[in-house]
Amino acid sequence: MHELPAVEDLIRTLDEESENKGISEISEIHIVIGELSSYIGECVQMYFDFLSEGHSCENAKLVFHHKKARFKCSSCGHEFDHEKDFACPLCGGEGRIIKGTGKEFLISSIKTP
Repeated sequence: MHELPAVEDLIRTLDEESENKGISEISEIHIVIGELSSYIGECVQMYFDFLSEGHSCENAKLVFHHKKARFKCSSCGHEFDHEKDFACPLCGGEGRIIKGTGKEFLISSIKTP
């Protein structure tokens, strides 16, 4: 249910962008969702389908791009994507999350007809 305000903000942003650029219709929206953001694509889609009616993004296709959290090894400094655990794939050292990664929820691009 926490997706509702995020989708409202998403549509508000798309409306502002449409108005600023003179866009009357948006056909496709690419959205990045970080694995730690707790947003679920299906829920975002459900709210978007309902709330986008009457907006420039009505009937637009949502394309989700899921982004992994990034870690940095405390032993060797290697940076890596989160996979199955937090161990460094090079040396086995402890990986520590790189602040801000994996929490994304943003529009990466839009397409018009």
